[in-house]
Amino acid sequence: MSNLHALTLYVLRHGECEHNVEGRIAAQNDSPLTARGREQARANGRLLKELAGDLSALDFFASSLHRTCATMELLREAAGLPLTGYRADRRLMEGDLGDHTWWKWSDLPEAERVRYREDPWNHRYPGGESQAEVHARVGEFLNTLTRDSVIVTHALPARMIRAHALGLAPADAVRYEHPHAGLMRLSAGAQTYFGE
Repeated sequence: MSNLHALTLYVLRHGECEHNVEGRIAAQNDSPLTARGREQARANGRLLKELAGDLSALDFFASSLHRTCATMELLREAAGLPLTGYRADRRLMEGDLGDHTWWKWSDLPEAERVRYREDPWNHRYPGGESQAEVHARVGEFLNTLTRDSVIVTHALPARMIRAHALGLAPADAVRYEHPHAGLMRLSAGAQTYFGE
């Protein structure tokens, strides 16, 4: 089990994708990065190099979905690293929204919105998983870390990495939304955000 307070984590969300522009829920499905998303990934790579210094001292991990792997490879290239040299891990995948995958956010049934507002931590879309379940699987991943790391993931897992690192209660954890550009550094129980 790792001691998160002894590690520095650089947490990034994948760049903007076509489903983001369309307002759709990709969840564990996928769509390509947009031109803007590719540039966000490159800019994050340059920012990482500036902030972290010796990148050889870091481990690199990405969600196993294409949009995060593509972001990681663009980031690594912009930071002067080989495209490969990272590990994809399914535990960093976006939350599963089950039957509502690929719907537009605006088309979600009002009854689902109400159930979510009543208990966002434990709410599970039909066929999907709750934020509590994502928190648990992300925690399993974090327990394997042995060195300072760069993690490219999605909005919900980034929220849960932050919750673990800062020791947040569920009510505080669910409020965070990680942008596509910039990166979050978690170190010694504190958060610093760099970027837009």
